[in-house]
Amino acid sequence: MKKNISKLLILLLILGGAVYMFQTYSIGEKLGRLVVIMGNIAHSLQNAKHAYEDVDISISDDELRDINISKISREMKSSIDKKRELIAPKTPIGIKADEVRAEEMPHHNKLEAKEAKIVKLEDLPEKFKPLKKYLHEPFKMGACQICHDSNSKNPGALIQKEIQDICYECHKTRYTKEFDHAPVKDGKCTDCHDPHQSNVKMLLKSDSINNLCMSCHDRKSTSATKAKKLFVDMSLETKHKPIVEKSCLECHEAHTANHKSLLKLDAKMDLCLSCHDDEKEKITHSKFKHGGVNTSQKRCLECHDPHATKHKKLLKKDPVATCLNCHDKEVKSDEDGGMLMNMKKHLDENPNWHKPIKDVKKEGGCSACHDPHGSDNFSILRKSFTKNFYADLANKDFFCFKCHTEKKITKQFITPQENNITAFRDGNVNLHYLHVNDRKGRSCRACHDEHASKYNHLIRDYTDFNGVKFPLRFIETAEGGSCAPACHKKFEYDRVNPKGISK
Repeated sequence: MKKNISKLLILLLILGGAVYMFQTYSIGEKLGRLVVIMGNIAHSLQNAKHAYEDVDISISDDELRDINISKISREMKSSIDKKRELIAPKTPIGIKADEVRAEEMPHHNKLEAKEAKIVKLEDLPEKFKPLKKYLHEPFKMGACQICHDSNSKNPGALIQKEIQDICYECHKTRYTKEFDHAPVKDGKCTDCHDPHQSNVKMLLKSDSINNLCMSCHDRKSTSATKAKKLFVDMSLETKHKPIVEKSCLECHEAHTANHKSLLKLDAKMDLCLSCHDDEKEKITHSKFKHGGVNTSQKRCLECHDPHATKHKKLLKKDPVATCLNCHDKEVKSDEDGGMLMNMKKHLDENPNWHKPIKDVKKEGGCSACHDPHGSDNFSILRKSFTKNFYADLANKDFFCFKCHTEKKITKQFITPQENNITAFRDGNVNLHYLHVNDRKGRSCRACHDEHASKYNHLIRDYTDFNGVKFPLRFIETAEGGSCAPACHKKFEYDRVNPKGISK
């Protein structure tokens, strides 16, 4: 009687332990833990000081053969899985935020593999041969039954209905952040990863990370999983170096992220400045800041495309058109609160453009003179200049001389052979020298418009003197010209037949 009671007790303990473990632990731990637990129970029964100390816990071989643990386990697991299907959500349950970690290479439980019917790699179907460089660990072990049900009427059927539920048995990290990659959110792990083998790390279904991304994010893609938006054209001339030299994953997360477009940092500025140290210094510490960078809605992305464009510096449009995207109306200056002119209108109305604007491909457009990220000079100029009508040009590194020779204002007399220095002369008298080196030297912008003009040589129609505008009345002739501004009477000059202008 005692012997029968002991056997019944052991069987109940086995069944109870099995139920508990199937509900609590992963498949790979169940049988291992069962052996340990039952060994401890048996040891306790043998050494207990209580009424059952004479219990015989031995079980004959015939009796053990009658206990089909595998069958009991399968039946229990099937029953539990059906219950879970009824109550569990269709998508994986996210882990707590403080447990979120980078995806690690999982260590598949070899105890679990031992229970599967091991398939030798040489016995695999021909479709898997020749073997590729990277093998999924269960596939490498030949433990097909970790993922596939060998007893199914359909050979190769999965042990669970949803593929992601199988993946998450080993790959513990769920998508738990604010933005999820659509294939991840939809549980389509195998859209990107091959469950058996690949020649690319992470078992990717392409020859590179970039090509895998473009299989969906190319507007010309014919893939069934083609992205609904966010298309990238990497065939364009100028490409972002991190994409070409490394991969899309330099900026993007593959599965889940806290920033839109699965970016690793905020795309408006933080992500860009994590690499562009020089621009970070200007944007952060410059005396004069560009509102297009610091206060605009999209920040860096107002002007730049982060992937590829037709233009240098990854600009969305050519340099001038990029600036006119905002400067097509009057804009309030961040420097002094004044209103900046409608530059598009100014260019449209004045056909003679400053060479950097006119020859944008060669000269660089507006950024030849202005630094779009920030500067210590007013109007975010790259070098010093003056707003004043009068200026002392001595010992100052004025911006105009980045392109124009200083001899234009320092050389008093210009011969006809030196006409390339300046054509603004009466005979050989350099009239630039005369204007600039007088006791009240005029600044360049007193007579010239630095952007565009109706007249050749960028001569202004009106100039500004202490807030008062007055006309220059410039008239050009074949060998010279004349002007009659408010600051002096009408003067004429001629390079061939001098009019006698001098100090």
